[in-house]
Amino acid sequence: MSLVSGISRQLTDLLAYLVIPALALITTASLSRRVLRRVSAWSWFFAAAAEAAYDGARKHVNVPDEKQWKRRWKQVELLDARDLCMMLFGRTRSVMAEIERPADLEIARNRVMVGMHWGPAISILKLLAVSGLKPAFPYRPTERHLLRSRPFYFLFSRMVALYLARTLDDRAVPVGGAGKVLQGLLDEPGSICVLLDAPPEQHRRAIHKPVLGASARFHVGFPTLLADKRKEYVLYAMNLCADGSVRKKLEVAGPFSADDAEDFLDNYASFLDRHLSLDSAQWRIWHAEHQFWHDDL
Repeated sequence: MSLVSGISRQLTDLLAYLVIPALALITTASLSRRVLRRVSAWSWFFAAAAEAAYDGARKHVNVPDEKQWKRRWKQVELLDARDLCMMLFGRTRSVMAEIERPADLEIARNRVMVGMHWGPAISILKLLAVSGLKPAFPYRPTERHLLRSRPFYFLFSRMVALYLARTLDDRAVPVGGAGKVLQGLLDEPGSICVLLDAPPEQHRRAIHKPVLGASARFHVGFPTLLADKRKEYVLYAMNLCADGSVRKKLEVAGPFSADDAEDFLDNYASFLDRHLSLDSAQWRIWHAEHQFWHDDL
């Protein structure tokens, strides 16, 4: 990494994960969103990450406006960081007020909420918690090596862990052995949020399903457990609104049940395919697309 790109990344991290979120604490919610819209237009801001995401996306979807696509991709990241800071420091009500949601969230009670690495979704757990739905969520603990290479992002990651601990109590599940814990949680009251679009490790068994006209690889473990337990699930996406307001809209579909993992993944892959086709800038893991897709169908 060159000195210039290194400085740009550190400055981006400082602004995105500390300065802009902190400003949101002392301004109105609408003004902080205007700041996000303005900052997302800076070409150097998140330049390398946005370029990597764009390079992955254009292999699979048509992107008519590269500049606008990258701006929207940046807004998703910025809004999550800003929402996290506001929820940690007493502005939860303002964040909740910005979410357009279904009239009745009871559809999620005691069911599995199946989502994607999609949109400004960090607020979904708080929304479920304040609605009395007892959410649970598997998460990856902060990697300590980030402290040396990206100290501001490391601090943000620690804030995420604090948010999970405060919001979920004992229902935050670290990955690595999470399967056994989740299996137990399926038998308890409460809503469980899982993200199932992360590409499986090479040595793990995978099921292939069509997404954007190519064969995508999905984990088998949790879909099999879900079907064996006959646990009902709902599909959800926390979307960045399309009107440029940098607000959020929660989409929920279901409830569904699955006879087996194949049945579940047919439904889930279709849900993911539709969202990627309509608004690919909201997918958070384009950098891993080479691991997710396998051979063309």
